[in-house]
Amino acid sequence: MKGHLMVDAGYSIRLFLGHSLLVISIFLIAHRAEAQQERPNIILFFTDDQGWTDTSVQMMAGRDDSKSDFYQTPALERLARDGMVFSNAYSPSPVCTPSRASIQFGKTTARLRQTTVHDVLAKNRGIDLKSETSLAQMIKTADLGYSTAHFGKWGFPPRSPEHAGYDFSDGGTNNGDGDYADVHKRTLLPEDDPKRIFSLTKRANAFMEKQTKAGRPFFLQVSHYAVHVQHYALKATIEKHKKLPRGKKGLDVDYRAPLPRRNAWMMNYSAMIEDLDTSLGLMLDKLDELQIADNTYVIFTSDNGSGFRGNEPLKGGKANLWEGGLRVPFVVRGPGVRKGSYCDKPVAGWDIYPTVRDLIGSKKPLPDGIDGGSLRSLLEKGNEGEVVRGFPGLVFHFPWYGNVPMTAIRVGDYKLMRHLNNGEHRLFNVSNDIEEQRDLSKTMPKKAKELLNDLDTYLKEVGAENIEDMREARVNELIRYTARTNEEIKQTLALLNGAASDERKKQLEVALANHRRHLRIHQAGMERLEKAKMMMDW
Repeated sequence: MKGHLMVDAGYSIRLFLGHSLLVISIFLIAHRAEAQQERPNIILFFTDDQGWTDTSVQMMAGRDDSKSDFYQTPALERLARDGMVFSNAYSPSPVCTPSRASIQFGKTTARLRQTTVHDVLAKNRGIDLKSETSLAQMIKTADLGYSTAHFGKWGFPPRSPEHAGYDFSDGGTNNGDGDYADVHKRTLLPEDDPKRIFSLTKRANAFMEKQTKAGRPFFLQVSHYAVHVQHYALKATIEKHKKLPRGKKGLDVDYRAPLPRRNAWMMNYSAMIEDLDTSLGLMLDKLDELQIADNTYVIFTSDNGSGFRGNEPLKGGKANLWEGGLRVPFVVRGPGVRKGSYCDKPVAGWDIYPTVRDLIGSKKPLPDGIDGGSLRSLLEKGNEGEVVRGFPGLVFHFPWYGNVPMTAIRVGDYKLMRHLNNGEHRLFNVSNDIEEQRDLSKTMPKKAKELLNDLDTYLKEVGAENIEDMREARVNELIRYTARTNEEIKQTLALLNGAASDERKKQLEVALANHRRHLRIHQAGMERLEKAKMMMDW
């Protein structure tokens, strides 16, 4: 009897301990799930080639000309009312590929040695993902339960979103994927999904819903193919824009006139901007539906300034370092962000990386060489906040071998630009001269020299690409391409002479035409390269 009681007591103790451990485990799991749910979600809504004034949101307080009175972007207006507009926001580069790399790794294009769309230096072919920590990898290694996704244009092959650590993605996509359902077969996208705007939105919303139901915080980058050429939009949106008044600061075309090619092109562009904005609105609606809007940061920006459509009052555009090529719309909404506010502090795309780390509450140190600084202080305090970076200036290095090569630095209110063909430099106070009309290099030589020294010090420190090396590499590349194509033409002609059937002859004639087209492209590239070496005019 006594022994029996001892057995029962032991069993009761084990039962009690087991029950306690179960309760503790359930509590810890629930607590962890609750903590994960409390982590903020982050959406990076990334557009392509959308300029500073390509929206109906006024990008600078007190300047009516910092918005369009023709383009329709009500969803972005909604985001701006509930968030902060950054008036002095810069893309990392005036072209897409370097900007996308910079945002993913939190470093300037000069440090990454990825400064052009097609980087020709074999010894510096972009980023080694084994040594560079991507945005998604930084989030995942923080071990805070985040799910990550990248939908839309990736834009810097041969690297891919999967290799960069994203849980979900569309793969290593590029511009063609925004125009064709099948790039190789040139099969057009359906009319109800121009530039994949709406299928992208659908996948993004499905991802958000799935993560929310699972109680997981998420980082989501939606990289639209719009508004890059080619310009496609819904027929209904195009018809709407045909009837809209042009506006004093709208487009330089009249939609009510007969539609020559330029009119039609610009009409599609303005309609595409509205379709793109509709995507943003659908995503904001989904956040409301899921009841997570109050716990989600939404960052809206573009990969570079607008191209070929005019960026007044800014000078220049895509593929140069004037403000029109670099300054981009940048609007942020989220917990603690000042509503309906403006911030004038200069910020750049590489600041997004450390900002995300700060917002998710990661305690892991940043990787070495990060150029960006967290914008959290600005989001919460506006112009009273500060951004702490390893280097005080914003450096934009564009040793473009096919056009005017430039390099630039902005520190505080001042921006210095240097022409890499002749070494000439210009200095502007872009806080009161965003048009870059008044060169101060002669009247403020001390300031110009100071910024030149800062720029040279930085470029030397990071081993930035040299224009002479890049030109030499490009020449050698074009020589190789030309020799290879000439050999392909020779071989195809030989096969054509011996072709037995008409069908085979037609196939070879198509191949021959393609080879000859490529040869003309290589020859034009060489001519453009030689012409670019002589470009001294800004």
